[in-house]
Amino acid sequence: MNNETIVFSTPNWMIVVFLFLISAFCEYIDSSLGMGYGTTLTPLLLTFGAIRQEIVPVILLSELLTGFFAGIEHHRQGNVDLWKNKNIKTAFLILTVPSVVGVMIATVLSTQLKTIGQHYANLYIGIMIVAIGIYLIYSHYFRKVVFKSISKPRLLFLGTIASFNKGLSGGGYGPLMTGGQLAAGVKEKEAIVITSLCEGFTCLTGLIVFFVLGGSLNLFYVVPLCMGSMLSVVPAAKTIKILPEGILKKTIGWATLLLGLLTLWKFLS
Repeated sequence: MNNETIVFSTPNWMIVVFLFLISAFCEYIDSSLGMGYGTTLTPLLLTFGAIRQEIVPVILLSELLTGFFAGIEHHRQGNVDLWKNKNIKTAFLILTVPSVVGVMIATVLSTQLKTIGQHYANLYIGIMIVAIGIYLIYSHYFRKVVFKSISKPRLLFLGTIASFNKGLSGGGYGPLMTGGQLAAGVKEKEAIVITSLCEGFTCLTGLIVFFVLGGSLNLFYVVPLCMGSMLSVVPAAKTIKILPEGILKKTIGWATLLLGLLTLWKFLS
């Protein structure tokens, strides 16, 4: 790829600054709400002329780094206790295996899909994210669902589908994983941290499969995207520390719906 094609043939240094800033913003949202990095960043970069096969593996690398870092930072800030919280341990163990399987299948499939296949993948992912966003908003305002325990079957299904989305398109993981956990009985802050940790393992698996299949990273994207995302983790963890859980859950619902609509807009445009 000619690096000049992105952002309408602007100079390289301006492209690097743009990539750094947009990555930092998207990761701040992601580490604050458990979603939004790949789902937002991928369509934005595609709109500016990037090639999906070049940016998806870099996004996987970026979220591999920030996933583990965010989990540690949320623990350090006191948002959760990774060592004593049984819900986190249970959900993490249940979600890790299907996440690995789902991303392996999707990464192999993604290398075989033509442009038309990737285009319709946006429709599939968008519909699912919109549906879970509507459910979360409905349950918050009207149904007031309270789960007394975590639903393990829901988590198994959730981990497989969310990681499949990740490997297929680079996005669609966080909205389904975080929103789905809330629907399965996991608390808000716990869901955000579990998503970050599972996303780290999911992205690691996706990258391994990608390299085994002969893929390589475009270094032009690696440095600004990884640096921007890593620098946003600490401010995001501090934000979560001061947000009440009621507001957090409502925000997650609306953010999920918005990201789903953004994905569908990308399909239509």
